[in-house]
Amino acid sequence: MPVLFLIIFMDLVGFGLLIPLLPFYVQRVGAGPEVITLVLGLYSVGQFIAGPLWGRLSDRFGRKPVLALTSFGLALSYVMLAYADSLNLLIASRLFGGVMAGNIAAAQAYISDITTPATRARGMGVLGAAFGLGFIFGPAIGGVLGGHDVATADFTSPALAAAAFTIVATVGVLLFLKESLAPEIRAAKTPAPKLPLAEKLRAAFGRKLLALLVAIGFLAITAWALFETVFALWANAVFTYGPAQIGYVLTFMGVISVIVQGGAIGPLTRRFGERTLATVATALLIAGYVGLAATDTTPAMLIACGVLAVGSALFTPSLTSLVSQEAGEHERGAVLGVYQGVTALSRVVGPAFSGVAFARLGQPAPFLLAAALVVPALCLLALLPRHKQ
Repeated sequence: MPVLFLIIFMDLVGFGLLIPLLPFYVQRVGAGPEVITLVLGLYSVGQFIAGPLWGRLSDRFGRKPVLALTSFGLALSYVMLAYADSLNLLIASRLFGGVMAGNIAAAQAYISDITTPATRARGMGVLGAAFGLGFIFGPAIGGVLGGHDVATADFTSPALAAAAFTIVATVGVLLFLKESLAPEIRAAKTPAPKLPLAEKLRAAFGRKLLALLVAIGFLAITAWALFETVFALWANAVFTYGPAQIGYVLTFMGVISVIVQGGAIGPLTRRFGERTLATVATALLIAGYVGLAATDTTPAMLIACGVLAVGSALFTPSLTSLVSQEAGEHERGAVLGVYQGVTALSRVVGPAFSGVAFARLGQPAPFLLAAALVVPALCLLALLPRHKQ
């Protein structure tokens, strides 16, 4: 677990480096808000396409080779991004990076391999804490490297720094990560039948509880994607923030996420269960989005972002743990890959609307739309069986 934690942390530092900068990078090559958020969503298009594939490959060949290959590919995508001087090259780099980033299903499957159902939410919380720490250091470093002024921001140095951090993660996988999936389980895995796409979807969603969990995840993550893809543009428009200040706000949210997922999620899960935590989390997300839409002062904005950070930190490991419990050990990577693919699709749908809402309906509109999406997710959580406590 500590080795995987450090590897994911290094990976996410590289990813987080670019978050305060990417909207303005796309803007510099001549795109408006509607196109900016769509380009940001292309990363998730790649994840949607590749997530189930990487999950199945990790079931067949092991978690370690999949994590090593995709981490190296992600580093290459950052190098491509560093030297992208046109919208087409930028799009290509983000699509390729998204395909490589579909490996999160393999990382989640690794956690599932080495934990029991009773400790899985805590294990997912540790993985989430690695994400949180990556979002503490990544945006801060990226903001400092990028600069305070959007007009003169440096985009090449942060992208190359992201590549360097990800190469370190690749070396860590190769040298220090032990394979978690026993050879006999890989050997015993039955190859998936080659079904048409429609039949695969019917087979997946024929499992009613899994379909319900996936629908909840889709709604909540779509809302989060609305927030994260437009936040930099909103902060620049409302507070005239540049990459550095945006990076500091995201770092603040990352600190809260680490505190919740790194220390609190285990005891809270044992005390209340994943279902209750996911329900509380969705309520917090609704409150945070509404609060952000209503604010025009820095203290109120920080309070709303803090509420959102707590909600997200509780929601992600709780729901991922519930999804993993719906899979046998021989199909865990595939099931988590399907879930990862669907949530990646939600990160495509969210950006498709966030830029349009921001440009045409007003600055608060994306956050109000995000809150409206989470309300049905809260209702669906009430339909989960009580034993899912």
